[in-house]
Amino acid sequence: MQSEKMMILKMLQDGKINADEAARLLAGAESGSATPMSAPRVTDAPRPNAPPHPESAVDSMGRKLSEFAKTVEPKIKKATEVVVSKTASAAESISKSLSSHGAPKSSYAPPTGIGGQSGAVPPRAAAPATGTGGVEEVIEIKVTESGAELNLAGLNGQVLVKGYNGDKISAKIFTIAKRAGAKAQLATLGNKYYLSFDENDFERVCIDAFVPETMFNNIKVSTINGDLSLSTVSSQYVYAENMNGQTEIVGVSAVNLTVESNNGNLAIKDTTATTANIENFNGAININKVDIGTLKTNTFNGGIDMQIANLSAHDSYKWNVETSNGKMSVVLPTYTTIGYNIKAHAALDNVKLGLVSMNYTRNDSSFVEAKSSNYEAALKKVDMELATSNAPLIIN
Repeated sequence: MQSEKMMILKMLQDGKINADEAARLLAGAESGSATPMSAPRVTDAPRPNAPPHPESAVDSMGRKLSEFAKTVEPKIKKATEVVVSKTASAAESISKSLSSHGAPKSSYAPPTGIGGQSGAVPPRAAAPATGTGGVEEVIEIKVTESGAELNLAGLNGQVLVKGYNGDKISAKIFTIAKRAGAKAQLATLGNKYYLSFDENDFERVCIDAFVPETMFNNIKVSTINGDLSLSTVSSQYVYAENMNGQTEIVGVSAVNLTVESNNGNLAIKDTTATTANIENFNGAININKVDIGTLKTNTFNGGIDMQIANLSAHDSYKWNVETSNGKMSVVLPTYTTIGYNIKAHAALDNVKLGLVSMNYTRNDSSFVEAKSSNYEAALKKVDMELATSNAPLIIN
């Protein structure tokens, strides 16, 4: 029966049937006899002065499916656009890598930690046992002034970037080249520092770098077919992009934070920002101990788990959190100084709001609107819009 229901929902998403037809089919699946799609729905003619019929199970399901269709349609459209745009730019790199080496695997151990005196270059992690004909090189370059731009990109491998209290970029770079003499090196152009290489010359480029924690005004890190980690940096603009790998953002402080991830789980921890746009596709999002004023986050085919310990950096918070095909769980601080205005919608499942002292303007099983009794007087106001498609939404 479960597989039959999923087929019906898939037909609804594909536009092969409408919400009313899906409701009839689901009702038939529940009773064990599917209703033919071509058969019209027959209802009794209303009798004069008769009270209106209560909403039937089929009508209720039809209403929910209509809401579900409205919710899912733009997400499917957006997901399609994401797949087209991301795949077009990455397809050549992926195909080149898979043609000769198979799916890339991680070869780097993360840094063992920061040590030495203030401003000293931290010790490097032990060199990996490559065994693939690759070349490893440690490159250092001094950052001469604050407000610089940093751009570190990998290819079919890990990109690990960690801030420290110093003025040098110290990078361990591992490469597998396609031709003799091909080089990947740290370079500068004006006040821009970047990893320079021609992707047509390489099967793989990995970088494990320590960078000055506060000297960059703009930081961009990216990779494809590998894990991505960015930690302990502070910058006005931070942008992280990854395709086909796990992504981790830890201890980052930014005015504007943007993270885009595909085909891998995404974790954001101990991070502050004025505004943040966090997107994932085909993976879960885990957000833990963040303080972000304006947050927009969504994923497709993955759950969202948020654990918020404290909200102190801003007076006003506006959060929009959405997921499809995954559970959403949100744990919030309940200090008397914080007031919540929450709108939560689970199209085909239930919303459970566990906060106390809430005034409800709507409290249906799948749709809740509520505001803290102290909202108007609260020093910190948090406006939240949360949505899932076919999984529960829990707020505590």
